[in-house]
Amino acid sequence: MAVQLGPLVRLEGLSISQLPLGGKGVEPSNRASNEKFSDGSGAVAAPNLTTFVTKILGESIPFIDGVAPKAGGDLTWKTKGSPKNYPHSDAPVHLFEKVVPGKDLDKIEGMGSLHADRKDETWFCRRSCHQNKAEKGTASWEEFTHSFKEHHAETEDAFTPTVIGAREAIRWDTSGIEVEVHGARWTNLTLVVEEMKHKIDPKPLKNRTFPVLQLAAELAGAKEFLVISIPLSDFEKSPYAEFARDKSLVVAAYASIERIRELPSTGEIEWIMATASDAKGVLPQWMQNMAVPGAIAKDVEMFLSWIPTRRSGQPENGQSTKPDEPVAT
Repeated sequence: MAVQLGPLVRLEGLSISQLPLGGKGVEPSNRASNEKFSDGSGAVAAPNLTTFVTKILGESIPFIDGVAPKAGGDLTWKTKGSPKNYPHSDAPVHLFEKVVPGKDLDKIEGMGSLHADRKDETWFCRRSCHQNKAEKGTASWEEFTHSFKEHHAETEDAFTPTVIGAREAIRWDTSGIEVEVHGARWTNLTLVVEEMKHKIDPKPLKNRTFPVLQLAAELAGAKEFLVISIPLSDFEKSPYAEFARDKSLVVAAYASIERIRELPSTGEIEWIMATASDAKGVLPQWMQNMAVPGAIAKDVEMFLSWIPTRRSGQPENGQSTKPDEPVAT
C-alpha cells in the first residue's frame, strides 16, 4: 500500500475553522454567562463530514500499515532498540521510529504556507501482540474494544498516572455513515474533540493540555479498528474549550494513529500505536524525543496492570485507583 503524505494527520494540527459543521458542543464548566467567544469560522469553507473522515482514514491507514504491513509488504519504519519486557505483560513491546523531513512536509498540498524553518516530524511507534484472553498478562478482544474504541479517553484517564483531567468538548453525529477507503469499508464511526490534562514534573514546569480531534472507525467484516488523534492548534478560540483557555496550562500537541486488530494467522491481538508530539514550553524537542519511546512502551504495562481491576468488579474510570509508574525489566 503506497504511502502518500497528507495535510490532516500532522503534528502542526488543524484549526477549528477546518472542522466539519454540525458538531454538538459541551459547555465548559467555567464559562461565564456574559463571556464572548470567537469560533474562528468563516475563513475556510467547512468540509463535508463524510469527505473529511474519508481523507483522515486515507492518510492514516497506509502510514500505520508500514509498521506491520498486512499484505506482507516492506517495513517502512526503522526498528528502534531491543524489545522491552514488563512484569504485567506477557508480550514484548517492539519500538520503531520514522522521520518525516520538513522539506517533505512543505511539498504536501494543503499544509498552508511554506516554512523556511519547518521542522522534521519525528514519529515513534510501539507494537505488541497479545493472547486474546481475559487473563493476567494479557486482555481479550472485548476488553480492548471497550477500552480503546468505545471509551478511549476514560480508559487513558483511568490507567495513566499523569492524566489529571479529561473531557469531551464536541461530538459529531456519525450514525449511518460508512466510507470506502483503500478498497475496504469502514463503519461504526465516532468523531469527537477531547481535551486532556497532564501533570508535568518537575516543577516549576507547567502542566499540559492536549486538545485533539479524535476519529475511531471499525473495519467492516473484521476484528480491527483505528483510533486517530489530531491536535487542534487554536482550540482556545472555540466556545467549547475549557482546558485550552486555562492560563495555568501550556497547550501542547500530539498526533497519533492506533491500530488494534485480531491477527488472522494466530488469533492474537496486535496493538500498534504511533505518535508525534510536542510538549511546547521550554523543553527542547530533542530532549522530548529521548523520552517518548520509553513512555509509549510503558503504556502497554500500565494498561495490562489496570485491566484486571475491571475484571474483579472494582469501579472504573475516575473511581479506580491508578497504578504506580511501572519499571521495565
